Amino acid sequence: MTGIALINRWLHDLSLRWKLLIPFLFLALAGAISLFIVSYRFENSLIHVNEEKQLRHQYRIFLNDIELKKNMAMSLAHLTAQNPDVAEALAARDRQRLLSLMEPGYPVLKELYGAEQFHFHVPPATSFLRLHAPERYGDEMASFRPTIVQAVQTGKSVSGIEAGVFGLSIRGVAPVFSRNELAGTVEVGLSMGESFLRQFKENYGSEVAVHLAAGPEEKKPAIFAAAGSPAPLPPDQFNRSYLQGELVLRTTRYNGREVAVLTGPLTDFSSRIIAVVEICADRGPTLALLKKYAAVAAAIGLTGFGLSVAFIYCITLLFTRRIERVVASAEQIARGERNTGIPLQSRDELGLMAAAINRMLVSLEASRERLRDYAENLEEMVEERTRNLRETEQTYRTLVEHVPLIVYMISPEGTMVLLNCAAEKMIGMPAEMLNGSHDIWAGHIHAEDREQVTARLEQCLRGARDFSAEYRMVHRDGHTVYCQDHAVAVFDDAGAFVGLDGIVIDVTATRELQGKILQAEELKTLGQISSCLAHELRNPLTSIGGLTRLLGRSFDEGDPRSQKSEIIVEQVEKLEKILKMMLAYIGPQEINLVPADLNMIVAGVIDRVETEFSGWDFTVRKSLDGSVRPVRIDRDLFAKMLFNLIENGLHRMGRKGEIRIGTAQKGRYARLTLAYRVPHISNEEIENFFYPFAVAYPFAGGGTSEELMDLPMSKVIVHKHGGLIEVGKENENLVRIVIDLPG
Repeated sequence: MTGIALINRWLHDLSLRWKLLIPFLFLALAGAISLFIVSYRFENSLIHVNEEKQLRHQYRIFLNDIELKKNMAMSLAHLTAQNPDVAEALAARDRQRLLSLMEPGYPVLKELYGAEQFHFHVPPATSFLRLHAPERYGDEMASFRPTIVQAVQTGKSVSGIEAGVFGLSIRGVAPVFSRNELAGTVEVGLSMGESFLRQFKENYGSEVAVHLAAGPEEKKPAIFAAAGSPAPLPPDQFNRSYLQGELVLRTTRYNGREVAVLTGPLTDFSSRIIAVVEICADRGPTLALLKKYAAVAAAIGLTGFGLSVAFIYCITLLFTRRIERVVASAEQIARGERNTGIPLQSRDELGLMAAAINRMLVSLEASRERLRDYAENLEEMVEERTRNLRETEQTYRTLVEHVPLIVYMISPEGTMVLLNCAAEKMIGMPAEMLNGSHDIWAGHIHAEDREQVTARLEQCLRGARDFSAEYRMVHRDGHTVYCQDHAVAVFDDAGAFVGLDGIVIDVTATRELQGKILQAEELKTLGQISSCLAHELRNPLTSIGGLTRLLGRSFDEGDPRSQKSEIIVEQVEKLEKILKMMLAYIGPQEINLVPADLNMIVAGVIDRVETEFSGWDFTVRKSLDGSVRPVRIDRDLFAKMLFNLIENGLHRMGRKGEIRIGTAQKGRYARLTLAYRVPHISNEEIENFFYPFAVAYPFAGGGTSEELMDLPMSKVIVHKHGGLIEVGKENENLVRIVIDLPG
């Protein structure tokens, strides 16, 4: 016996006590483990959320500190700008006086407020006096100090983070006016370096660093300043904060400890992201707390499991003892002691079972044969009836769900209570999304038909009448679906109206076929009229041409009338060509569709073009996709059409340049693309590209004498193949012809 068979046999032979005990023990163990896992994950999630909340709070505090520094710098700059003596000295360009006014107080500002820069400028943005470096002045700063330029242009104060020669700092720039005239600007720059970051670390206990974008020769972000030793910042986390402005949180292990790292953007005075701040917090205490909670949860789970085991064992023991007594009595009955009843000790399920066995013993002898006959016949009848009912129900469900039309039921209140899956195929919406109020269905009816259809349906529901209508619905992808809706009123046995049962048929194909038939009849009539008209015109033209040629031969070569007769003959020949074109365009085209390799046909046409026009200065660049599937085309007719398109392109190009030809597989269509650049082509010429008359190309080098007569037939030939052809113009007069052929 195999291992599985042995296990099954062992389980089968187990006593009822263990059969009851083992599942309950398993459930108790599974419950204890599930409780531990859920508790541990909940605590972990709660701690993680708290960590993220704390780091986000510290990030907001960091931004608030920068905002306070920005306001401080703005206030100092504004107060200095309002000093009349300072304004007068700056207007007079008196550097020594300005230095004597401001130099005594600058050390105090630097010590108390961290004012590392105190700078005066004159328009447009020229350094006038640096209190932190008085010997440096006169340099132009407009190219890298936009705050100064903005303050001069607007006459208003500007503050915020700005990058300077020595990196980032928090600056406030205020305009200085003297006698209502702009004398210059004053700037106060506060530190944003390590001292600022160390103060933040001392206050909140988290390590912090400011990162700048990598330079052209660097591969990772550069650290501008840092307090402590925060974890290295991956480029992808930096880019998410720097490029997308996101707050990004991650946990990692660094220097033997678990840390949580939050990065967020820093914006300059113009709200442009200029740097990324990294705040790094130690997760050691948090993880220790999590381990403590895990140990408590494990202890609780084990205790609960032990109590469950003890309780289940006691219950199983009490239950099986009573069953054993019932089994012992049943064995006595089986040995023939049928006058031995089972003692009734309770009125629970076991007591009821014992009472039932006792009643069975009373009537068993009298009805044994009759029950056997009834059991055999009844079992067969029930099985047959059940099978028939199931088959009927399954057949009905299969029919409703797979019939190629929508089947629905509407209650008298207008609620859609049944809708099969054909709705998704017809209008692109799952049936479960359309059940409920009929307003949901009405929302997909075309706006022009909705009011009329809804009103008619309401009348039928109120009057308990049949409903029939033809209307349009809007598919989920936007195209219109024509529908035929018919429903019958349904009544119950008492004659009460219970709703409408109906079907919706998609008649879009029928409507399109009717339109195509009408269009074909119109084109057929137009072709007959055009053919008759062409034949009627050809006879007079032939007569005029012949008589004019005879008349021209009767004139001397120097006679002016001879030249005029030649003009008449040329114009008649042109009209005859136009008539031939009309007859060819409206005449029937017979095609022989066979499977063919599109790439092989295109390659053959390219070889023919390069051979016949070898004297022209052009090149053909081909890109043929080997995955293009075979298509059903007329090889000779399609090759002739493609040759004419290429020849037309060469004339338009002036017989020189490059023609690009490529193939590709687009779904079930094989796509052929032809592209070339011409000296000039208008949008009107693109629209009339396949105009059914001779086309002259004066720019092609041959004047009006070079005409291509077969181009208009190209569109007809492609349509005969069931394909599509489109012509468009792109930048710099690039003509692109796209042909899609069905596979």
